[in-house]
Amino acid sequence: MNPPVIITCALTGGIHGKEANPNLPEQPDEIVRHGVAAAAAGAAILHIHVRNPDGTNTMDVEIFREVHDRLRAETDAVLQLTTGGSPLLPVAERIQPVKLGPEMCSLNMGLLNFFIRGEQVFFPNHRSDITWFATEMAERGIRPELEVYNSAMLEEVAHLIEQGILTPPYVVNLVLNTPTQGGMRGTPANLQDMVSRCHDLPADPRDIRINVSSMGRTQLPITTIAMAMGCNVRVGMEDNVFWARGELLRDNAQLVERAAAFAGLLQREIATPDQAREILGIPDRKTEKTT
Repeated sequence: MNPPVIITCALTGGIHGKEANPNLPEQPDEIVRHGVAAAAAGAAILHIHVRNPDGTNTMDVEIFREVHDRLRAETDAVLQLTTGGSPLLPVAERIQPVKLGPEMCSLNMGLLNFFIRGEQVFFPNHRSDITWFATEMAERGIRPELEVYNSAMLEEVAHLIEQGILTPPYVVNLVLNTPTQGGMRGTPANLQDMVSRCHDLPADPRDIRINVSSMGRTQLPITTIAMAMGCNVRVGMEDNVFWARGELLRDNAQLVERAAAFAGLLQREIATPDQAREILGIPDRKTEKTT
């Protein structure tokens, strides 16, 4: 029997804005509303970016604090704050959400060139940055999700594991079909190859937790294949703003509902937030409150 599938919902992201879909949540009230609905639809984890009042990306700790605290009060979902933010933001700013001590943070595992509105933008995630971010997370008991955009980044995951900074289990998110130079296309062959390579990491295979994301029109087929392979999945308007060709999404919950429906057809149970915490080695909130 496959374990329960953990569905993550990436609510807004750091690349496109309301020009891509006017329903994309940008301000705290919108993000919280989408997050509550996504959690109710079956998302065990909410992946969170925030925006300035003008819709531009920010790593402002106080905006993160507001969204984090409100979602924590209104849902039981695991809250995962980004440290990717946007390729347009400095590395020193991108680490700021770690200071809030959330249950999880994303941690990018290598260098990329993004293409944003016709511009080439370098996304720095040097090995020294990765080590710095991982150390800060480990000191605060934050479970990192290791963001892997190509097979070479799995070598950085291996290096990080061998440094002994992190404790198992190791959560690896395979991110496919990004608008980048250096990213892997969202194809079944690339997915199969990267999942296979995850089993070669220098850790007990039982300590590896594989999550799969894929952008745009590849989101539905790749996440469905991933669930059939026994992986966890991420959906959400950060990764895809369309329900179908030519039809914009109403909200994030639509994508979560569809992922949950496909999981059911594959006879996989949907993980609750507490089950996700157990699978990912995150203390449950009851334990956290009494310690």
